[in-house]
Amino acid sequence: VILQDYNFILYFKPGNQNSGVKVKEWGSWFHEVTKPTQSIYNNSERTMIFNPVEFLRIRRFDLREHTDDEIEEFLKSYLQQEIPDYQMAAWLMAVCCQGLSARETATLTRCMVESGEQLVWKDKTTYRVDKHSTGGVGDKISIVLAPLVASLGLQVPMMAGRGLGHTGGTIDKLESIPGFRTDWSVADFQRICQETGCIINTTGPTLCPADAKLYALRDVTGTVWSIPLITGSIMSKKIAERPDSLVLDVKYGVGAFSPSREAAQELAESLVATGEANGLTPTTAFLTRMEQPIGWAVGNWLEVHECIQLLKGWQKDEDIRKSRDLIDLIVHQAGQMLQHQDPKQCLADCVQKAYTQLKSGGAYAKWVEMVQAQGGDVEAAVDNCDTFMATHATNTATFELKARNSGFVADINAMVIGLVGVDLGAGRKQAGTSVDPWAGMSFSVKMGDRVEVGDVLVTVFHDKNLVGALECYERIYEAFEISSEPVAELPPIITHMVTKDGCQEMNMVPYS
Repeated sequence: VILQDYNFILYFKPGNQNSGVKVKEWGSWFHEVTKPTQSIYNNSERTMIFNPVEFLRIRRFDLREHTDDEIEEFLKSYLQQEIPDYQMAAWLMAVCCQGLSARETATLTRCMVESGEQLVWKDKTTYRVDKHSTGGVGDKISIVLAPLVASLGLQVPMMAGRGLGHTGGTIDKLESIPGFRTDWSVADFQRICQETGCIINTTGPTLCPADAKLYALRDVTGTVWSIPLITGSIMSKKIAERPDSLVLDVKYGVGAFSPSREAAQELAESLVATGEANGLTPTTAFLTRMEQPIGWAVGNWLEVHECIQLLKGWQKDEDIRKSRDLIDLIVHQAGQMLQHQDPKQCLADCVQKAYTQLKSGGAYAKWVEMVQAQGGDVEAAVDNCDTFMATHATNTATFELKARNSGFVADINAMVIGLVGVDLGAGRKQAGTSVDPWAGMSFSVKMGDRVEVGDVLVTVFHDKNLVGALECYERIYEAFEISSEPVAELPPIITHMVTKDGCQEMNMVPYS
């Protein structure tokens, strides 16, 4: 028996009995875990004698899984400043090296949810569904998806984030609309959602404060990239909203955080398992390719403009040719949401229903309603979206980059475009800094298109006083690969679906 910081650590040979404690085999020995205790997130007396050093040692050497009580106690103690940053940082690094089991990840996520306010929906008859994307270049799906699904009778309470690094943020894009607010309280968030059918808002300080504190520490200790920790950060905020189900868009490729399909699948399986374990049933993930920018716009207002054009509907498919990949993602995710509500429907019918609604302009009124409910200037930025930038972006320079040789567009490197977008002012390198709502790029071509010398490839927008603009132009040119030979037809943008039953290849639904 070793006495260490008032916590007994017992080691004894197999066959010995010790009633009243839980034991876990470690090699040929046994290691005493802890006596059962009640949840630390209620007002009951804390009965557990907790040794953080031993907790760290267990994860550092992967001796066994943490119990639910241990994870609860460790996080609770950290939030109450009983555990210092250096011990939490040590555990985060150990998790990066050794990982967590699915149960441990689900428990950590639950504790993060319980650290703050959780939404309670009084109306139990309305079906609510949310969506999350792991981020991409030109990823503006949520801006169309929320009003589209709401126009079909579901409610979409959506918490979104700001851009950081090469991927843009939905909140930054929506805030390019004058007056549009994304800082509503939880009570107002619920009120607007119930009255309008959809809302897109920031998380706010009262939801999942544990996540905010942990992420700040992860950001400065090199512990951001860890699937269990990423899962907890993403899913805690979604679970706190308490929708009935969740759809995930997990991107992979050169412009995504997951470089390969295998890495994206591993993350998707963790997200789905954690969602299902915490009551978001079902949770479904799509694995989607992220090689070229999605749609034709990259930048805050430019992406909103593209979304408004889609929401208004169209007659000829040629009018939305450059947005076809964006539409594919929108209608499949909307279709999955509809199927979540009514599992008896087949996905193909649900996707077709969403596409018909979008093409007809049937979601536009709901979009206008959402903008008005969140304080946005509909007349300036929505009704007159085609002229809005020209009349308001008075200090913005415009420059057209034209093809230097003829051929076929073989590549538009999404990562390069995303990083250039940050340098143009459309994104941020550090959290908390401002962005330029007008900066960005409008693409005239997509991969596979034929171009001739002098054809416009992309139009660039940035502040007239931007330092390094010429360098940005050259980097955009470098993102393009022009081939003398025709380019093979691109594979579908959605490749796999992940559910609680596993991962399977997916054939995208044809629609018209």
